[in-house]
Amino acid sequence: MLSPDSRPASRAFLLPLALIVAAAAFRWAKLKGYVTLEVLENFTPWMALAFTGTLVFSKRVPFILIPLLLVLIDASATGMHSVLHWEALAVYPCFAVAALLASRWRGQMGMLGSLLGVAGCSLVFYFFTNTVSWLSNPVSAYSRDLAGWLQAVTTGEPGHLPSWFFLRNSLVSDLGFSLLLLAAFNTEAAFRQQQRIPLRQPLAA
Repeated sequence: MLSPDSRPASRAFLLPLALIVAAAAFRWAKLKGYVTLEVLENFTPWMALAFTGTLVFSKRVPFILIPLLLVLIDASATGMHSVLHWEALAVYPCFAVAALLASRWRGQMGMLGSLLGVAGCSLVFYFFTNTVSWLSNPVSAYSRDLAGWLQAVTTGEPGHLPSWFFLRNSLVSDLGFSLLLLAAFNTEAAFRQQQRIPLRQPLAA
């Protein structure tokens, strides 16, 4: 198995970079209200941006780059007040931790491992953010006991879409966008005759 960040520097970054820029632009447009298509309303591949986006770049790209990009997009679209809100400050570190993990696992994961990694990060993010919501909402919304927490992570508040609906959409978005990033990297790597990310095994030394 390769040591962390032992993958040879690759020039196969243009296609993944184009996808990341497109997703970042979509995030900004969605926050500004320019994207109103219902089919894209719940397309939220932000964990894929942080985890898989970091994973496909070489070790020379700092892990904090994509989480900072997300913060800058949010600040420019909705203002600094939304970025500095305590709930937002509880969320952004999740993306930073995911990117840090991905930077440590560069060169050690195949495509399946990468998808499992982003799915795991999405699940942790879901339970963490819903726990924050459970703690921050009025007692009238969720009781401060196990039953209230289970409601927060499953059915959610009455009159709103159930929480699991957003988990499903997040997993589909993150896994789908991660597949696109991995396919883009391998396509460009094949074109440049460079080492690709295998399906299962870690990259050869």
